Amino acid sequence: ALIDCATLRPEDMAALAERVHERGGSFVEAPVSGSKAPAANGALIFMCAGDEETFRSAEAELAAMGKFTVFCGTTVGAASKMKLVVNLVMGTQLAALAEGLALASALGLSSEDVQAVLDGGAMASPMVALKGPMMAKREYPTAFPLKHALKDM
Repeated sequence: ALIDCATLRPEDMAALAERVHERGGSFVEAPVSGSKAPAANGALIFMCAGDEETFRSAEAELAAMGKFTVFCGTTVGAASKMKLVVNLVMGTQLAALAEGLALASALGLSSEDVQAVLDGGAMASPMVALKGPMMAKREYPTAFPLKHALKDM
């Protein structure tokens, strides 16, 4: 059995699965959502697709590395498609947050007040809570390099 946690194009995952099956193996794609800190803390999210029996047999190992898994079905490529959706939403959210903070600054608004409104309303999210204060301070520590995010958008 092979469980591949890479982020590849859906068709590349399907081709890899086909090669594994030709050799008598089973295959699960399992790209992750999460960067350095979630990986270090066992808090990744695994999006999985492929052989369901192999997936079920590896759930304990995935649980040791992640906070939860989603089985996207038996069609290899489905988890890679899910990862594309997740990264699109993440990238769009971060771009909107950056634009909003830039506009707030240009309008003379307090970034702390903007953060408080965002955190207290419907836009609240762990990503906004983490990245907003760093953006306001112009601190940009790399957790997920932009070059890796761009391939998913």
